[in-house]
Amino acid sequence: MNQIVARAQKSPTGWLLLCLAFGGIGALIGALLSWSAKWPLPVALGIGGAIGILLATRALKQRPEIQSLAGPEVDLGSWRTDQVVLRHMNLADAEADAVANTIDEEVIRAMGWSEQDVEGIASMSRDPLLMAQRGFIMVTEPGKEDQVLGVVSLTRTPSHAAEAGLGLWMAPEARGRGVGPAAIRIAAEMCWQSNVAVLTLGTTAENVSMQRCYLAAGADLFDTCENELPDGRIVDASWYRIHNPHP
Repeated sequence: MNQIVARAQKSPTGWLLLCLAFGGIGALIGALLSWSAKWPLPVALGIGGAIGILLATRALKQRPEIQSLAGPEVDLGSWRTDQVVLRHMNLADAEADAVANTIDEEVIRAMGWSEQDVEGIASMSRDPLLMAQRGFIMVTEPGKEDQVLGVVSLTRTPSHAAEAGLGLWMAPEARGRGVGPAAIRIAAEMCWQSNVAVLTLGTTAENVSMQRCYLAAGADLFDTCENELPDGRIVDASWYRIHNPHP
């Protein structure tokens, strides 16, 4: 049932099917009420169906608790390669609006952010502790660690501790240089040390550059479906996975 609800949250068609399923269950309850309580059948079916659809809507509105895989208690000092360094946000980043400066129109469209979303991220990025608690990690380069080139997010839900989700956006000057795939690979290694078995990454079907980034990082396409973005657009989404090579 959890998988059905998750799919329904991503797809308008799935939402309709889930409502029909719950509505059918509710109608069955209504029929039983008509038989046992002697309610008029049309009234009982209508009430039962409405209850079923209400239950479906409530199920879709449920939001699981999100857990950061790179909280402030996590030492990121060793997470670096010759190409990329991952670190927590610091006060200098906040004062320089470093995170906001990585976001351009291409990022906003790819993420499906509304104006309110962008304002919310800009506001949150003034608080380094909150950014870490939400799972956001700064992507930088060796020797230039004061320059934020992008942001990675690593989160999971306690009920699915073996699965994690990764989000990524890169500043314009960092794109096409291999920094994104390198950041994903090292972030994946962090996940494996936290006993994560599979890492999920998603993007829109039109975002070919991000899909190439995922493939270069070793991810495999496993699903495509309709998905509603925060700005309300319904798009075709492509979902990728990286499996822990050391289960």
